[in-house]
Amino acid sequence: MRKLFLSLCLLMALAPLHAQGVPRAADFKVVCDTLTARCNRRFKVKSCVNLEKIYLRGESLDLYFSNNLADYPWHNDDILWFLGEFNKEGEKTLQGHTVGSYMTAGCRLEDLETPRIGNDGKPVSFRYSVKPSARIPLVRREGARRITRGLSGRHIVLWQSHGLYYNEQQDLWRWQRATLHRTVEDMYTQSYVLQYLIPMLENAGACVLTPRERDIQRREVVCDNDSCFVREPTFAVRTHGDYSETGTWETAGTGFADLKQEYEITDNPFRMGTARKAACSVTPSSFARWTPTIPERGSYAVYVSYYYLRTNTRSARYKVHHLGGDTEFLVDQRKGGGTWIYLGTFEFAPGSDGYVELENKGGAGETVTADAVRFGGGMGKIRRGGRVSGMPSFAEGASYWMPWAGADSTLRAWETDYTNDYATRGAWANMMKDKKGIPFDCSLAFHTDAGVTPNDSIVGTLSIYTLKNENARKFTDGGERMTSRTYADFVQTQIVEDIRTGFEPAWQRRQLWDRSYSESRTPDFPAMLLELLSHQNFADMKYGLDPSFRFNVSRAVYKGILKYLSSRYGVNYTVQPLPVHAFSATLETDTTVCLRWQPTRDQLEPTARSKGYTVFTRVDDGAFDEGVYVTDPEAYMQIESGHLYSYKVVAWNEGGSSFPSEILSVGVPLQKRGGTVLIVNNFDRVAAPAWIDTPGYAGFESRLDNGMPYLSDITYIGENYEFTRPLKWESDDAPGFGGSFSDRAGQQIAGNSFDYPSVHGASMLRLGFPFCSMSSEAFCADTTLAASYRTLDLICGAQLTTKSGRGAFPARFKVFPKSMQTALTAWTRRGGNVIVSGSRIATDVWGNVYGVRKKEAAGEQTQEFVQKVLGFRYVTSHGTNIGMLADMPFYHTLNSEFYAVPEPDGITAADSGGSVWLRYGGSGVPAAVRYHTDTYKVVSFGVPLECLKHDPDRDRVIRDALEFFGLYGTADSPGSYQFGFLYFTPSDLRFPGFMDAV
Repeated sequence: MRKLFLSLCLLMALAPLHAQGVPRAADFKVVCDTLTARCNRRFKVKSCVNLEKIYLRGESLDLYFSNNLADYPWHNDDILWFLGEFNKEGEKTLQGHTVGSYMTAGCRLEDLETPRIGNDGKPVSFRYSVKPSARIPLVRREGARRITRGLSGRHIVLWQSHGLYYNEQQDLWRWQRATLHRTVEDMYTQSYVLQYLIPMLENAGACVLTPRERDIQRREVVCDNDSCFVREPTFAVRTHGDYSETGTWETAGTGFADLKQEYEITDNPFRMGTARKAACSVTPSSFARWTPTIPERGSYAVYVSYYYLRTNTRSARYKVHHLGGDTEFLVDQRKGGGTWIYLGTFEFAPGSDGYVELENKGGAGETVTADAVRFGGGMGKIRRGGRVSGMPSFAEGASYWMPWAGADSTLRAWETDYTNDYATRGAWANMMKDKKGIPFDCSLAFHTDAGVTPNDSIVGTLSIYTLKNENARKFTDGGERMTSRTYADFVQTQIVEDIRTGFEPAWQRRQLWDRSYSESRTPDFPAMLLELLSHQNFADMKYGLDPSFRFNVSRAVYKGILKYLSSRYGVNYTVQPLPVHAFSATLETDTTVCLRWQPTRDQLEPTARSKGYTVFTRVDDGAFDEGVYVTDPEAYMQIESGHLYSYKVVAWNEGGSSFPSEILSVGVPLQKRGGTVLIVNNFDRVAAPAWIDTPGYAGFESRLDNGMPYLSDITYIGENYEFTRPLKWESDDAPGFGGSFSDRAGQQIAGNSFDYPSVHGASMLRLGFPFCSMSSEAFCADTTLAASYRTLDLICGAQLTTKSGRGAFPARFKVFPKSMQTALTAWTRRGGNVIVSGSRIATDVWGNVYGVRKKEAAGEQTQEFVQKVLGFRYVTSHGTNIGMLADMPFYHTLNSEFYAVPEPDGITAADSGGSVWLRYGGSGVPAAVRYHTDTYKVVSFGVPLECLKHDPDRDRVIRDALEFFGLYGTADSPGSYQFGFLYFTPSDLRFPGFMDAV
């Protein structure tokens, strides 16, 4: 009875106050409205301050605000500011009462405090730090540099949003989101996660696992000790290789077998076969080898699998023999048994030269186990509604990859595939932690959001964490779930700050949400869900389709994860460097190459300084080797005549490795016909497609420019068909403005490979000319590098002045910037000859594809330079649409092999010193110009020479240009036939209605 009386007294004391002289929540409306405006300005986040309840606790008031107050990113100084502002503005309304606690979202306001993210390489202290445990990584590369201030020993689970799924009601495989702005969220976020973010995390030393297929290779080869299904002759997508053993092996237990061409959702191939085991010895005596028959040359992810035994070694040694040599890995076989474990992606030649080998080296009493190995991601293989999707595996949702990876079907606890796809991801991660022994440090679900803004402003970035799971605010290991708030804040803050600094100062930071989303709630370790931008909003996607934006956003996410784990574990960090620049590869002698480059300073991260470099070499048409380490920004490499050598450089420091540089090439023929040709790569552009933007009609318009992917694009699904701005979304089948076709989904679109000096150089070698190469930056920055050469091959590719988004920062990728004009002028004054080719060498000077603001005087000056120094002028931006230079085909439609030039420039001679040499097939528009002065000569092409489909055509064109320079023999007169195509003069060709622009 006494307990009941005390409870009633407590309830009365804490009851909402309505007595005379005590304020009510409604009395603070003006105060809250004032603070809403101030908070929104301070945080640049749109939320609100709304007081819902007041409780009296003794002489003080406890204020209970709506959950919206928790959506602001509260730091210590922000909390002190807010308390001061509330007391100041609410002084009269408080009627002399003091405030005891400020409550929101079930927490005291001070409990929501997160530390401010820094950039000095030191952890910031916060209350949820824990001591890191010493861990053996799941996978580590043998002989790799030790990363001491990165993510070594960290295990991160990561996935991109959605994926193709089977809709039971419609009996249809379809996307989970609408097809908008040439992509769909199911594929769009892949471009961040697969192409940039996972490599960055792995470059920092992390082990990254994902519940979706990560390899975009459509082919797949499975090698296993068990028999496999009988493949139909027409089924060439998934094939099988050989498995062999030497030494003493025996059955270890249940394992993988590929017994079906198509699987049901409840099947588990890892319970259909057997695995093998061998006792370890100090000196290896037993070996298992998996030998695939690779159907076509390409990059293939290599996955291994094994059976878990308590005696398994923590250092099982695997060797991958690939086109670039041998790479060895050590795998902790006490983790990750009975699933696919990713080792790396390697280039393989067609046939059976490649293999994976496991040896039994280990300690006394230890074992190694061996199961299947697979090469490549392959196609979807789970049958739903009686059929597979017909799409590459990486395009499908997670719930279809999990069975193929050995996940138990009990993870699927929901009725529909739609729900199972997102709801099983956290469950899968927990299963990998609890049953497979993977000690995950954090997880991240990478999404984009829907929604449009009425004035086409930025929707921006939302970050989500979940404070409670099953009413518990702790993980099962006792750790506080509140740490996920700091994690989500760090990543969101880093993204927004980096975007504002480099792309869009008005980028919107959205709320820091505590919401019960499955992907942020279910993982039993720090987790967050990111909504980067709105894939529906045109303003967001002007940035979102830009590869440079994707790289920088992914780097921001990586840095947010790095800095969060640094602070969580109280360890120092170093941000991995940016790629090097100003790269050159010049011939010191016929047997020695000098490579020079400059480290790139990261203006945002002072710790991201290069400490050393790895130089990788490729010989002829092979693959890059494992590289050599150097500490200075130069290297001298030995070469042999008759071979083409290519190089790329990766910078590194204590935090990891950068992305690779562009690729430069050199070569010396066995028999020289002339002097060394200098090839300069002036094509470093990556870009979103061009767009039209008017109040009523807008969208991405490939007829203006298709943009340029970094290496390749896996997000493009089809062209825009709906340009009507006011048209609203009605359903995913009627998505409104931005609606796009999906006929190209699952295909790779070739982009800028940064590897074109090797293409031009191969022609030079075949013609008997030594060559070397350098970046345009190196060429312009140091004229002494080019002083000893007389012939320049300037690769302009698809270079084009391009702005990112609305153009808040200066446009990039100008074909002839002032520095290039200065360098070319100096070159020609010394009597140097020039070959220049590019699809927009005239349009960029006389036109304006991306609506970049240009100063009239600067434009006129560039036009004068092109006409007087290079000797050509603009005719049209639509030279041809059939992909023919005379009768030589070039890539003009989107494809997976080579970047396309749909409509190259038409150019003509600027004055009497020049003449039209070649014309486009089908149109007769002039395509190439010869120009001569008393001291030098120039040959200009409106189509990039690297885009010619056939090497003999490129060789012949370059040979004739060299003849024109007087380097190969006597130049043929214009109008003659040679090598099977016409050299036209202006009077040679007439079409009905065609007027020469000469």
